[in-house]
Amino acid sequence: MTRIFMTVLSMSLSGAVLISLVLLTGRVLKGKLGRQWQYYIWLIAVMRLLLPFGPKASLMGLAYQTADRVITQRTQVTHEAGLSGQSMGQDSRQMAGQSDGPGYGKEDGLRVEKNPEQSAGQDTGAKEASFLVHAAAFAGKYLWTVWLAAAFAMLIRKITIYQSYTRYVKAGAEPVCDIPLLDRLTVTAQRLGIDRPVELCVNPQVSSPMLVGYFHPCIILSGADISEKEFQWIAMHELTHYRRRDIWYKWMVQVTVCLHWFNPLVHLMSREIDRVCEFSCDEAVVAKTGYDHAADYGKTLLNAMVAGGICREPFAAVTMSANKELLRERLGAIMNCRKKSKATGIITAGLTVGIALGAVFLGVYPAVTVAAESDRAGETALSAKENGKAGAGSREEQAGAGETEAWAKAEKYYESRSLPMIHIVFYELGEKEQELWLDRFYADDEIAFFSVGAGSLDADNPLIQAYAEKFYQADEIAFFSVLTDMMEKEALEGWLDRALADEKSSFCSVLYDELGMDEEGEKLEKAMEEELREEYRAAGVTWSGKNYYYQGQLVNIFLDIHTPNEAFYTLNMNPAGKVNVKIVRAQDGKITGVAYMTEAEVEELLGDLYGEEEGSGNEADGENAVVFPQEMTVCMPACYIREGAGAEFQAVGLLGEGEIVTVLGRKEDTGGQMWYLLDQESLPERLDVSVKACYIRGDLLE
Repeated sequence: MTRIFMTVLSMSLSGAVLISLVLLTGRVLKGKLGRQWQYYIWLIAVMRLLLPFGPKASLMGLAYQTADRVITQRTQVTHEAGLSGQSMGQDSRQMAGQSDGPGYGKEDGLRVEKNPEQSAGQDTGAKEASFLVHAAAFAGKYLWTVWLAAAFAMLIRKITIYQSYTRYVKAGAEPVCDIPLLDRLTVTAQRLGIDRPVELCVNPQVSSPMLVGYFHPCIILSGADISEKEFQWIAMHELTHYRRRDIWYKWMVQVTVCLHWFNPLVHLMSREIDRVCEFSCDEAVVAKTGYDHAADYGKTLLNAMVAGGICREPFAAVTMSANKELLRERLGAIMNCRKKSKATGIITAGLTVGIALGAVFLGVYPAVTVAAESDRAGETALSAKENGKAGAGSREEQAGAGETEAWAKAEKYYESRSLPMIHIVFYELGEKEQELWLDRFYADDEIAFFSVGAGSLDADNPLIQAYAEKFYQADEIAFFSVLTDMMEKEALEGWLDRALADEKSSFCSVLYDELGMDEEGEKLEKAMEEELREEYRAAGVTWSGKNYYYQGQLVNIFLDIHTPNEAFYTLNMNPAGKVNVKIVRAQDGKITGVAYMTEAEVEELLGDLYGEEEGSGNEADGENAVVFPQEMTVCMPACYIREGAGAEFQAVGLLGEGEIVTVLGRKEDTGGQMWYLLDQESLPERLDVSVKACYIRGDLLE
């Protein structure tokens, strides 16, 4: 149903463009186009709104591909800025930054050890990273039900109203037994090429003569005491409606309105079609009987309006006099009816072809997906196998599904990094296939794709709890926080009780946030921060604001590696400091003391920073020696800030021309390009605290 809903949305967008084009054409060339052309040209727009077909290359296809690319890039950038990055093992030692105070910084990788203070920030980053995709997932999962329910309700209501009206009109109608009148009706029908018998009845309650009935047509008059000439015009008008199948046309429009009830331009189109329906019928009648009789026909319209009753017709009825608001315009159009010139015929033919080609060019959503998928599904799956893309073939064999089309689609979308399409195709996968794909996302550390896939599951799906248990046991707080978005309140409360009992503060923080227990979450964070402060005090480290002190000396570099595998750490730098210290921890994570950092450790951490301060870098000694820290100015309109010294590192921010920053040091990348280490405190906008160090290319500063 998600694919159907997306198709309807694309059809509605295409139809809206086409409706605007037809309306604009009618306004610009008003008076130069035939009324019948203005009536039937809407069929192209109606067909565009009803038929989910189109060419492979279309405007909707281009729009979809562009939107998909923008959403995917936006999600990836946000995700990578907040959550992803390289594991902080040996590479993390080469990064430096400024923290606000003691405590655990946010994680710099997707699957790293996580301390209590990191959990809330990481959870927020994950939510921000997949916000657009979750919004699309919500629309695909829930909004289509609202659309479908409203469409059915509107259609049933319209059918009920019309049937009630026709039953009411026929119940109060009396068959006409005037033989001459019936003969004239038969002659008129034969003149128009109508072989089916048409009933003739009288009901004084109807507002004007009208035609009702699909399979058993009946003309309802407001009175039988009308002249022969007027009856001729009335019969001609209503039988013209019948011959042109205007009732079916109007019902097709009503179905279109029900399907696209959310599109205001479709409602505008419906009103315009109702209006030009009578104009085109008038034009057809006058053209059939002769333009010299236009005045007599107009007089009949006036008399029909005066003689009518109080029972107004519904939306799908075809009438004689319509309403007073349109009567003056109809009379003017009737009096101006003339045979169209050859030039007008050429213009209308050209416009018809142009609008028809426009409808084809606009296209719909499936035109860029279904056909391409069916043509390339086998090729994509085979290519994935040949290249050994994460063992896709073996996974399919495990799923017992063979080379399924849905699996091939997932392979293609995963390879092209399309988060929205992965969400859509996930509904087409079997339960076992879904599990295998979630395992793959987890193994690849693709938390954004895991979030999209898991977001397609129902809250009561056993996979939710199974993965939650797996991540809980492995202390994978980032992936666990994704699953909390899909859990019901009862399940969240159960996990909170368990995390409290196990004293897993990071999980408690995430669960407090998900349950909206902000006060409890703040208390927990303060307790964790105070606990860490006490550990630092016991080891001899104190602070004032952002300044760390050890044995009364201001600290230049403060380093606390919280886990033996160096998965995350706290790093604080103060250029005014005199000593460099590090926290010493045992295997169990307990603080055992504080040690001064050696020169080799500092160089390893900061990339031989002090050697460059003395001018031993690319600069010559003497006047050209560079001393850090120093202020420098951005000299380009827009410059990326990166997590490391090299273009291969993730961009985490932007600087504009003329902005002044503080440079703490410099470092060459593998290609010999110079990069400057920036003081994050000097940046105009604070970066995410997960960013431990940030660099900018040397030639972008002066």
